[in-house]
Amino acid sequence: MQFRLRVDAAEGAPGVLDLYRWLTEDPDAADAAELALVDEGDHADTLGGLEIISIVVSNLTALGNLLVAVATWRDARARGADTRVERDGVSLRVESSDPETIRRLLRQLESPEGSDGPEDPA
Repeated sequence: MQFRLRVDAAEGAPGVLDLYRWLTEDPDAADAAELALVDEGDHADTLGGLEIISIVVSNLTALGNLLVAVATWRDARARGADTRVERDGVSLRVESSDPETIRRLLRQLESPEGSDGPEDPA
């Protein structure tokens, strides 16, 4: 299964790079998924390409472990960055490492139409 991670525009490329480093240095996250920085192409509001993190996981348990690491990274920042995981047009905020919140995210990502709508905060 393939997903994408975005960090809000206020954080920009430094935020994406910081999250990528965080995930690749976390043995559990690095073992759970294939991670790669991907350039989404030129955008009018940026000086160059906008980077995202591409994620490939073999199962939802691996994605759940990765989402916990993303939420932990977000919580470790001075102000939590708006961080989203995306799949097939569904974009969900990663706002908590709470197990029930992660389970809800996984359910919504498992069925891309999302049971509560694509913009519901998690």
